[in-house]
Amino acid sequence: MRIVISSPPRSGNHWLKCLLSQIYELEWLGPKDQAGHRPDAVRAWAERGGFRDNSIYFQHCRFSPDLCDALESVPAHLVTIIRDPYDMFVSYYHWIQERAAREHGRQQEHKRDVFAGKAIDDPEVLAYLADRWGSNLRRANGWLHSGRAIVVRYEGLHDDPVAELERATGQIQPVAADRIETAIAACHAENMRLMKAKFAWQVRTATVGDSRAHLGEEILAVFREQHADAIRSLGYAVR
Repeated sequence: MRIVISSPPRSGNHWLKCLLSQIYELEWLGPKDQAGHRPDAVRAWAERGGFRDNSIYFQHCRFSPDLCDALESVPAHLVTIIRDPYDMFVSYYHWIQERAAREHGRQQEHKRDVFAGKAIDDPEVLAYLADRWGSNLRRANGWLHSGRAIVVRYEGLHDDPVAELERATGQIQPVAADRIETAIAACHAENMRLMKAKFAWQVRTATVGDSRAHLGEEILAVFREQHADAIRSLGYAVR
């Protein structure tokens, strides 16, 4: 079995990867073990044996029918995880603060570095939200509405993880309920933080609605003015 999770950053990719890998006993493929997003490169990589059996990885690329064709021909199951855009943005903001504090070895500046050390309602953060954040929502919508990926809701994993995972695994390969329950216990945030050194700061406790405590009217106005249609298309209410 092979699984590829395709979703924007801070959607719950690490969490879902942990859960599915525990359920199906899959090896994690890190970025250096992957082939990227070009369909021809993915096909060549798979033909060389690079996409090992019983493995899983996640990526943040846009939906592409050709990429799906290449992955499904391996064969691999395609999964996406969708999260409330407001919560996703707050998680992204906090991740950048943590990453900047640790410097994490980055030698070149990234466009998201404008967040570092700034309040969440700083004008530069608001400008990033207005002008650049939409690409993440387009990625999420692309995979959600593609008809090619099994859809998992972050909120479902939080509120009723057994039911959400039973629905997802039913489309991949049905498993006994005890395997799901064991995976849920293994992938609690406190356990995941012990799995890899950088998980100690990358993995936050799973929350739903955290953005309500962090986003003021000024930033909510940007969401309404710039991203209302995308938010509704993802299945969430515009605030």
